[in-house]
Amino acid sequence: MKNLAILSFLLSLFLVSCGDDSGSSVGDLSEEAELSSSSSSKANKNSKSSSSSNVKNKSSSSSSKKAETITDDIQNWKDTTEGAIRKGDVTDIIYIFDNKKWRVATLPEASLGLCNEKTVGNFGYAEKRQGQDMIEPRGYECVVETHSDECPSSTYGSGYYICEKEYDNKFYWKQLKYRNYNAICNNSSDDENSKKSNAYWGNFTPAKKKCINCKQENIDFFEDQCHKRCYVSGNIAHASACALGFGGCTKDLYGTMKEGSSIKVGAETIYEGNENYYQLSYLISIDSTKKATYICRSRYTYEEPAYPAYTWYAASEIDIDAFPTICTWGIEGQIVVGKKNTYVCEAERFRIATQEEIEAGFVCTIEAIDQGKCEVNEND
Repeated sequence: MKNLAILSFLLSLFLVSCGDDSGSSVGDLSEEAELSSSSSSKANKNSKSSSSSNVKNKSSSSSSKKAETITDDIQNWKDTTEGAIRKGDVTDIIYIFDNKKWRVATLPEASLGLCNEKTVGNFGYAEKRQGQDMIEPRGYECVVETHSDECPSSTYGSGYYICEKEYDNKFYWKQLKYRNYNAICNNSSDDENSKKSNAYWGNFTPAKKKCINCKQENIDFFEDQCHKRCYVSGNIAHASACALGFGGCTKDLYGTMKEGSSIKVGAETIYEGNENYYQLSYLISIDSTKKATYICRSRYTYEEPAYPAYTWYAASEIDIDAFPTICTWGIEGQIVVGKKNTYVCEAERFRIATQEEIEAGFVCTIEAIDQGKCEVNEND
């Protein structure tokens, strides 16, 4: 009987235990989920906070490390002459003594030194280097103040630079672009023919002494570029002006014909960024055994070239036949009788006139309409 009582007591405890588990399972799971979610949320927040803190710490650490590196590089350095450059004691970073203190040199300064009153006109190649100041001060100031597309690049890159004094009376290393080669190449020649016609090929020799740390490959590059450029009275001109020995084709000489050696001229179009293009004519060949007739006239294109609007061109058969009359804006639509044929002046070009046009005595061209010389009859 005693054993039966003990067995009943144990069975009742078992049933109560099972009932408690089944009755509290949903509530316990819900509570556990909330606790888990809360813990996860706190963990995420702590993780984000930790991550953000890590970024800030890394940035701060990086700045501090850079400052320490610079300090270690120039520690115990004494003041010296303005513009002096020197490599760091610890790193390969180049420093420059400017305004009575040492600072990290900009990319062009690291290769070419300080740009100031004494070095204006100096130029050379700046190599890519790690650790130099890459910010172009004028670029940042220009973008902020004017938001102009004409602003210089805000960062330096490897390439040719020239020391210039700008409008704000400050000195800058300016990237030496294709069109700026004139500052180096525009040096007159000593030959008598050049002096007489006032036309001369570019000459690099006088500028060579201003080329900083120039290697032979740099000298060869600029000599080639300068020899391609023709100048008349200090201004860039078409290659024909130098090759033919006629001098520049000017407004006063418009329509003039001259005979000279047979030449072949090429042209380069260089893209300089920001939709800027630069055109340059250059001599390919000249044959003094063959003669050709040339005419001074305006260019045939509305694009902006490197050379003036008036240029020496090889005269066509029509040019020669209609000479001395030149098809200009002023005689647009008129009929011109040549030595062999009759022509219409249209868009600054002669073309052979039809019999109907010859009988009419005038052609109402598009340009003539724009000039108000005639009107189109809608009934025609």
